[in-house]
Amino acid sequence: MKEILYIQAGQLSNYTGTHFWNTQESYFTYGDGEEPLTNNDVSFREGIGPTGELTICPRLVIFDRKANFGTLAASNALGEVDDVEDESGSESAPGPWTGGIVEYRQTRMAKSVYQNRMEDFKEQNEDLSLAEEELGGVRYWSDFNRVYYVPWSVQKLSNVAEWETPDGDWGVGMESFKSYDDDKGLMEGDVRLFVEECDSLQGAQTINDTVSFGGFMSGFLTAFRDDFSKLPLLVFPILSGAVSEEIDVDNTLSMKKRINDALYLRSLSELSSITVPLQPASLWSSGWDNSLAPHRNELYSQSAYLSCHIETSTLPLRLKETTEDLSSISAKLNWRGTTPFVNLGGVFPVSSEEFDLSRQFVNLSIPGPFKASPQYSRLDVTRGFIPSWISNYESSAAALWSLRDPYVSRFHAPTYPIPTSFPVHADRSGRPLGVNMLASLAASSDTGLLFKNHATFVDDCVRKRRLDLGIDLDELKELGNGLWTLYDNYSEGGDGAMFED
Repeated sequence: MKEILYIQAGQLSNYTGTHFWNTQESYFTYGDGEEPLTNNDVSFREGIGPTGELTICPRLVIFDRKANFGTLAASNALGEVDDVEDESGSESAPGPWTGGIVEYRQTRMAKSVYQNRMEDFKEQNEDLSLAEEELGGVRYWSDFNRVYYVPWSVQKLSNVAEWETPDGDWGVGMESFKSYDDDKGLMEGDVRLFVEECDSLQGAQTINDTVSFGGFMSGFLTAFRDDFSKLPLLVFPILSGAVSEEIDVDNTLSMKKRINDALYLRSLSELSSITVPLQPASLWSSGWDNSLAPHRNELYSQSAYLSCHIETSTLPLRLKETTEDLSSISAKLNWRGTTPFVNLGGVFPVSSEEFDLSRQFVNLSIPGPFKASPQYSRLDVTRGFIPSWISNYESSAAALWSLRDPYVSRFHAPTYPIPTSFPVHADRSGRPLGVNMLASLAASSDTGLLFKNHATFVDDCVRKRRLDLGIDLDELKELGNGLWTLYDNYSEGGDGAMFED
């Protein structure tokens, strides 16, 4: 068995990851005659439930601030992972005082409507369905979580004080990882525990918020690389959205976020096998959310859309009927050896055979409206397509990108499953059980424009001698040079054999 270790870091990433794992849970089969679509052992490990029953849990390490975990312990049966905290949010501990003590404790946070309904469903064996307004009350990513975690999955970082602004501060993030690892023995403890229980670990898949965990995850991945230098890494960094053309030069925080993005991308060029940069929803092309039920918590719906594309594009790693792994996928996408950064995009949902790929395709990696650019490699995964739909998709994609075999890898799977936790619109027949969709990973020339934009911004900071960004001028110059090198790798063009005449 070739297992994958998963890493999530940051609020939006954990919202996205929760949708991802809820989808994995929907692949479970419970009948003797049912053949599962995926090999669950790739992503899950065995655990023992509260009454001694065998259950399976994600092979996952979760980083987030304590305040963002919500009611995880109360709704998770495999161990009390919550900390007892005082009103200031710090962990309570005995001190030398021997006199009288008056103790004040916060009221324990109530479970979400969804978690309570899930418990009722299990006890009464009833169908779980929620009105949209009930799911709209999501407060934390744990409010709609459907899986159990082992205690060492949960890595709670201290809350940020009101007067602190660590977001976008690369140095603070790097130091935060070092301190956490020193205090908790993370790499030699919880991480190694996950690794050593695997028969044959194939690598790691990571998603993180760059603005709050860029420096932290750079430190983590560097330490992981030191210990497991030959394992491939697939990284999905969610960038800050601080696009240089829109940044107020007097807004130091926005400037630092932009530099932080650039530093993390440069770091990933040395650490990751394949990196899939992701833009925040504010920079996706309009209309992406037409198929989703509106909710007060925007992170909830945005992460659902993001997750279905990440889950579908990586599905070949988990399908029972394929032999793909992180190494083979990396080799296909980066066959040139100079294009380890790829774009993620797709169409959700695909509602008819005559869907317009050029109009409906949403690129989640490049800001703004979708534009077809020359590609060097592509991996497509369709969900729920019948043969005539597949034929239409293949001809449309060939006309749009002019990329020929063997530079295109195609996989076709059943519809994307819709758990009750997913905010999809119900139609006349009720809530759909699955949705047709397309997800695509592609090494493309427009990825180079992302690095050009960053490099131009960094060069401008050097010319203006910006010394208030947490990085000195020599480091800025080195960063700019590295980004221009990455840009050149995508602007040189490719082997002409890839493209139609």
